[in-house]
Amino acid sequence: MTKETLNIAVCQCGVEWKAPEENRRRLDAFIRGYLEQCKAKVYPDIVALPEFFATGFSADASVAEPENGPTLRWMKYLAASAGVALAGSGPVAVGGQVYNRMYFVCPDGATEHYDKRHLFRMSGEDEVFKAGQVRKTVSYLGWRIALNVCYDLRFPVWSRRTAENDYDVLLNVASWPSSRMAAASILVHARAVENQAWAIFCNRVGESPENAYCGGSEIVDFKGRNAGDFIRDDATGTGGGFLRATLALEDLRRFRTKFPAWMDADGFDLE
Repeated sequence: MTKETLNIAVCQCGVEWKAPEENRRRLDAFIRGYLEQCKAKVYPDIVALPEFFATGFSADASVAEPENGPTLRWMKYLAASAGVALAGSGPVAVGGQVYNRMYFVCPDGATEHYDKRHLFRMSGEDEVFKAGQVRKTVSYLGWRIALNVCYDLRFPVWSRRTAENDYDVLLNVASWPSSRMAAASILVHARAVENQAWAIFCNRVGESPENAYCGGSEIVDFKGRNAGDFIRDDATGTGGGFLRATLALEDLRRFRTKFPAWMDADGFDLE
């Protein structure tokens, strides 16, 4: 059954460096506090969390968890008890390899994942992690949501919506440093316009030993327009809070019919 409107909440939070238990505890309170406020207003269907929200981004295999580790178990517990879907990434060890794995967890416990394809070589991520090889689109409430992680945003072919119109929303979770935020905003808008889809960018705030982060999360519609409103909450870090918006599927369908640029897109094969 399709839900014609999808309520999104982007969690722009701070992250304590390599302190997963502390981050889970802080995020649990942060998200539940926000959801309590939403009960009398618009309750989100999906809450997006940044890349490496439990540890902070680092090319360090020692912070990796097993496939059903404590962070995924926490996501499942929160999703079930709060009645929302959760999306976010973390380092996961599988069969002797370590992946930057983005999970999408539904309230009923159903879980899907995407392994980050483009590893950030400038930080040595490509020397420690294994690149994913499979694009991933999940179906939730009748919406098709393409999963995407940070550096993936720079690569339009990987993020391209195919002739089969295989997604409605591109959801990118990131640890994108302040020094490169101008590029991030341009890329989010480009991905939305060229794919005639919603593009959601979830970024963190705060500092780590390696970088500083200023948030800059965005929800951009299929015409390249910013959407949503930001509710500031500095509980996890200065500039933190929740960016929220309601997406309407009929608006997207109508625009794709009226302006079918996708029909003239170039075909390609990924290698």
